[in-house]
Amino acid sequence: MNLSDEVEFGHAWDRDGPRVAAYVRRHVPADDVQDVVAETFLHAWRRWDAVPRPPIAWLIGTARKVIGNSRRARRRRLALHDRLALLGSAARSGEDAGIVATERMAALQALAALPDRQREALLLLAWDGLTPDEAATALGIKPGTFRVRAHRARAALDLPHPPHRIAAVATRPLTEGGTP
Repeated sequence: MNLSDEVEFGHAWDRDGPRVAAYVRRHVPADDVQDVVAETFLHAWRRWDAVPRPPIAWLIGTARKVIGNSRRARRRRLALHDRLALLGSAARSGEDAGIVATERMAALQALAALPDRQREALLLLAWDGLTPDEAATALGIKPGTFRVRAHRARAALDLPHPPHRIAAVATRPLTEGGTP
C-alpha cells in the first residue's frame, strides 16, 4: 500500500467508520461494536486495492459478513459450553462409575438377548438416529411392520429377564452383523 492509499484509507476510516459502526450497532451488543468495525476495516486494509470507491457499500457488506461469522462463532462456543456442562454432569465419582458400568453391561446383555430383528429395530432408532419410516425403508419393510417390531423390542426390554437367559448371552458379542 502506497502513501496515497494510506491517506485514502485514513479518510475512509474517518468518514465511513461512524456509518459502519451505526450499522453494526443495530445488529450486535454494544460491547462488540468496536471489534466488528475494527475487523471490517482490517479486511478493507488487506484488500484496499480491490475495495470499490466509494467504499461504504463494500464496508457495510463486509461488516454484515463479520457479524455473521461472529454469531456463528458465538453459537459454536455456546454449544461447546453446553456439551462440556453435560459431560461434567454425566461424569461421576469412582463409586458411581462401577454402578454405571454394571447398569451399562446389564443393558447391553438385555439388548443382546433380543431376537436379531428386534435388536436391529432398536439400534436403527437409538444408535443410528433414524425415524421409524427411515428405518423401515432401510430394512425394506413396511413402516407399520417396523413399528410393531420396535414396540415388541421395547416391551421385551421392559420385562425382567430370567438370569439364565442373560447368562447364556453374556458371552455373545454385539457385532455389526448381529452375529457372534
